[in-house]
Amino acid sequence: MSLAEAFLTTAKDMLMMSENIKRLEGRIDRIADDVHGLDRRVMKIELMIDLAKQPAIERITRELP
Repeated sequence: MSLAEAFLTTAKDMLMMSENIKRLEGRIDRIADDVHGLDRRVMKIELMIDLAKQPAIERITRELP
């Protein structure tokens, strides 16, 4: 194998790896968005649980102006 063939093979491998990394980056971004959405949902559920634990009279008096 000549030096030129080795160089071309290496360049081809690097381009393929670069494309794979770009695809992986897109997938990771989508996963990060999904996790962020799940985090917001968990926070809302926790808030609902905390509100449900409070006595009803305390909630009503606090909500009135």
